[in-house]
Amino acid sequence: MPLTRRGFLAVTGLTIMSRRLQAQTAADGFTLITARKVTLGLLENGAGKTAAFSFGDDAAPAVIRARQGQEIKLRFVNELDAEIWLHFFGLRGPSELMTINVPPGSVPTDVVFTPPDAGTFWIGPVSDASRLRDLGLSAMFIVEEAADVPGIADVPLILDDWKLDEGGAISDGFGDVETMVGEGRLGNWFTVNNRFRPKLPLKPGVFTRLRILNAANVRVMGLQFKGHDPLLIALDGQPVKPRPLGAASLTLAPGQRADLLVTAAEGDITLALDLFEDVVELAYLTREGDGAMPEISDNFTLPPNPMAMPDPAAVPKDVALAIEGGIKGGLQSARFRDQTLDLRQLLEAGKGWALNGVAGPAAAPLFVARRGEVIALEADNQTIFAQPIHIHGHVWQLPAKEGEAGMFSDTAVVPSGERRRLVFVADNPGTWALQSLIAERADGGLIGAFEVQEDGPEAAPDDGL
Repeated sequence: MPLTRRGFLAVTGLTIMSRRLQAQTAADGFTLITARKVTLGLLENGAGKTAAFSFGDDAAPAVIRARQGQEIKLRFVNELDAEIWLHFFGLRGPSELMTINVPPGSVPTDVVFTPPDAGTFWIGPVSDASRLRDLGLSAMFIVEEAADVPGIADVPLILDDWKLDEGGAISDGFGDVETMVGEGRLGNWFTVNNRFRPKLPLKPGVFTRLRILNAANVRVMGLQFKGHDPLLIALDGQPVKPRPLGAASLTLAPGQRADLLVTAAEGDITLALDLFEDVVELAYLTREGDGAMPEISDNFTLPPNPMAMPDPAAVPKDVALAIEGGIKGGLQSARFRDQTLDLRQLLEAGKGWALNGVAGPAAAPLFVARRGEVIALEADNQTIFAQPIHIHGHVWQLPAKEGEAGMFSDTAVVPSGERRRLVFVADNPGTWALQSLIAERADGGLIGAFEVQEDGPEAAPDDGL
């Protein structure tokens, strides 16, 4: 029997940029997206021959565009050697479609839904993530606002680090236990849109919305913008009150996104990565031609997405989430595939992380919620690493900073040894996941399922695909 989406969780007007996506429109209106093997020139001036995976039809990673409130029809085909499980990170679509299985061969997997939110999202693997993400298999998914935002162009920037040898080949070592329980697979070569230090033109006469995705396996990107002070307008797909970055770096954990507003009026912009001991230049945003800048309101902000707000009078359901494992993490044993294994046995099975004492998704969900119920997730990071935790199919409110209201996000970074209270409305029925955005940790057990039922404990289960 083929593995269903639910089984996976239990055991482990569309616009297309044709130059950036392997896509063909079928007679029935579906856009074909093909996962395939490619050869990339990631070294300086496009040198090197890097064997990689891609959804794109050329050297650039794929960028898919949709429109808020309009139906999209995507058809995924897998030309790789094994099945892939993909997730639409940050999108609040129907549960049976936001995590999909794409078998190898000619049998496609179709996805048809209407995105409720505008923003910058992404598609990536949730199984064998360390290998597939490191080989480049991800795509940016842009949902444009229901009504155009005038006077603004956009430039997608997909940032990655690659672990390459001198000739440009990807270093092997996938599945290494020490890497899995340690920091993760760090790269030594940085690209933007699969290019080394590219020069990217900024259109004159308009503001430019930089849509940035950190596609790395583990590296936290501390970004600097030399020659300009960008305006942060969205984070993880959700609009924020616009504010200039100032002297601070923009910090993005793997899988996080940010939207920034810049202009070429002041000249070129250098995008750089702060490595603490060094600063590395990543790309150059160059001014092309002259043009009068359009007017923009002093109180400009992106339109809010249609979020379910927690009822202030409601008493949230408290859910404890213990994040355990890794080196020096104190994990002695955990449940894996309905058996309790000691640490040695877990490592032999390729696991070294756990949520609430469970390594990877299990037959029983971490918790069950009723549709519309307010959940307060008490995330307790008992490891020596900061942990970026992502929620599928929902957004939560991050803890309010002093003087600021808590913002919506699909990702929270929980510092080592600290707790975070993450409140969300369970308004999207189905079986969903909580997971680390560090690829090696998700593969190593830091992923688990929860369930949102239509009416209560006796509600019919979600059968998935």
